[in-house]
Amino acid sequence: MNEVRNIIVGFELGEKASQLCYYDRRTGDAVSLSMKVGTGQYAFPNCISKRPGEDEWHFGLEVEYFVEKQNEVYLDNIYRACADGGTVSLDAEEWDAGELLGRFIGYALRILGVPDPVKSISGLMITVPALTRPLVENVRKACAYLGFSRNRCFLQSYEESFYYHTLYQRPELWSRQVALFRFDGDQVSYSQLEMDHKTRPVQVRVVRGRQVKLSSEPGRRDLDFCQLIQDSMGTQIFSSVYLVGEGFDRDWAVRSVPLLCRNQRHVFYGSNLFVKGACFGAREKVEDRNLKGYLYCGNDLVRKNVGMDMLISGSPAYYSLIGAGVNWYEAVGDCEILLDGTRELVFTVSDMEGKRKEKYSMQLPGLPERPPKATRLHLHLEFESDKRCRVHVKDLGLGEMYPASGMEWEETMPF
Repeated sequence: MNEVRNIIVGFELGEKASQLCYYDRRTGDAVSLSMKVGTGQYAFPNCISKRPGEDEWHFGLEVEYFVEKQNEVYLDNIYRACADGGTVSLDAEEWDAGELLGRFIGYALRILGVPDPVKSISGLMITVPALTRPLVENVRKACAYLGFSRNRCFLQSYEESFYYHTLYQRPELWSRQVALFRFDGDQVSYSQLEMDHKTRPVQVRVVRGRQVKLSSEPGRRDLDFCQLIQDSMGTQIFSSVYLVGEGFDRDWAVRSVPLLCRNQRHVFYGSNLFVKGACFGAREKVEDRNLKGYLYCGNDLVRKNVGMDMLISGSPAYYSLIGAGVNWYEAVGDCEILLDGTRELVFTVSDMEGKRKEKYSMQLPGLPERPPKATRLHLHLEFESDKRCRVHVKDLGLGEMYPASGMEWEETMPF
């Protein structure tokens, strides 16, 4: 590649291996980067190694050689370490999993061939199979370790990458429904992209279907997959079908392939759908939005508004802490309030349309006795998942007359 400024990058952190690509403005497409010049090897294992007692590291395809020939110590699956959270023992030291991920991503970005990838990249999207709180936190630590600001480094699930990849293709490939079969050895899962053209903007969502285990015997495997195709797609009309991952082979799919291609469906097989979708997602974040007429309503979307009814400048008002319509890992709210004759917090929770409202009360046991408006509290809200919001409260007191007690409370609101 020959771009040296404003590089847009997609990075897939898979369960076993990772991939990297960049956006080529001349072709309007995402280009996968090979680990070996002149080959089609795009994936590299999620491992990193270190020379004992020294600050010398290697990653990916290099690790096997340096572990075997140079006796380096290694971490064999950095994705699992980040998903589990906590620290990692390596070379007689405890390392933060997020820092190791930062090193791993940093070495991978050198493949771009620019002197300082972090300064040259305007947008980096990291896509992972599924989002959990430990994984989100470690990816953010990794980006901070590398020196990326929050407005240049982003995170999304495979499902959202499927959405971006699909809508960056030719319109005729997604004028109807779009199917996705994801293979992992003998396991295969199904999902499909659906659009509601009656709404403005058009609402798009990924609907999860069945997951089955295929037989290892070729003939039986073909029949098993045919059954999954029939059960999942039925008589619905599809524009295109994507097959990703390892486990599909045309040699055994004798009946499956004609079934997939029925009714002139476009069928694609490959391994870079998610990383390219990440790259397109990064472009949407940092440059002109191509998909402004569409709204992705993913499974990670927060569908509740969270706020409080309070007095603002002496007048009753609703104060919004977190608004619906953002992914849960991006939903954060902070504020400071003065308690007025109460020892509990009451939150107002409503749906996306603001029609259904519920109250949620949080008690503050042990809060020091003070006059009305003499207790200042700091509230921090963040989501653990799309249906669980964690509330952290800290007593700040009020000046020298009513010093802070240092007390803190935490509770989780289920939706």
